Amino acid sequence: MERFWKRLLTVPLTMLVVSFLVFACISFSEGDSSAYILPEDATEEARAGYREAVGLDAPFPLRYASFMADFLTGRWGMTAAGHDVSKMILSRLPVTISLAAMSLVISLAIAVPVSYLTLRRRSIGDMASTASAVVISSLPVFLVALLLSSLLAVRLHLFPTSGFVPPSRGIGYAIGSLFLPSLSLSLLHSSLMMLLFRKALRDSMEKPFTTAALAYGMSRRRALFRCATRPSLPILAAISGESAAAFIGGSAAVESVFALPGIGSLMVSAALGRDTALAGTLVMLIALMISLISLLSEAAIRLLDPRRRS
Repeated sequence: MERFWKRLLTVPLTMLVVSFLVFACISFSEGDSSAYILPEDATEEARAGYREAVGLDAPFPLRYASFMADFLTGRWGMTAAGHDVSKMILSRLPVTISLAAMSLVISLAIAVPVSYLTLRRRSIGDMASTASAVVISSLPVFLVALLLSSLLAVRLHLFPTSGFVPPSRGIGYAIGSLFLPSLSLSLLHSSLMMLLFRKALRDSMEKPFTTAALAYGMSRRRALFRCATRPSLPILAAISGESAAAFIGGSAAVESVFALPGIGSLMVSAALGRDTALAGTLVMLIALMISLISLLSEAAIRLLDPRRRS
């Protein structure tokens, strides 16, 4: 329990370091939002007035303190286009969370059964699954998204090519609009998850407690599920937590390909428009979510592994 509380205390420290780096990158980057908000023929006096109005001319420590205070109190300001940042993020956050959750479910649905079915070394299933995992994990996620969209959406018309259908119009339509983006994200992580979980199962099958159970007459299948699965679950929980964090932080490419109104595509728009208020808030929010996911993953590992608790 002491280790968990120590890990919990690292979240504020992590956020402090991330906030400083993010704000430093935003402050010292070339140019600012005045080049995109004001017209091209704006005078230097107009640009100086804009910078003074939004606080770009204040000293770095004061701007950083104001940035942290606004983030902690929920006063996330306005975008460069004049929209409320908090309302814009909260309207898009459910899409990204739904995408990450569905991607994790698909990853587990692929990785766990394949791990059991290809457990035997040097079998056809073992070699085929390993080769497929290596090939898939080497492909960039946006290329996988484009290939799946071209095949399943454009040619076969099984799923929509782009856009998000809210659950209010039907759960089935909402799941259908998220299936291809979730599959694109999950293929890479399901490959890695399968390789690691299968290795953990094989190692557990070679442990003394499993060989003793086999020696006493327990069947190999029963020993696999009763003796080898439980010691392998912490590995599965760890890679699931890392995958969930990657789904949250790396959804920008998939959301851009499928035109999903999530925080990933919003981050791309903020970066292209040099919208410092929106970009800084999004990075801070994503870092906080990843830290909390990592903390929950650590708690799940401790619950599944008695050695961590002792």
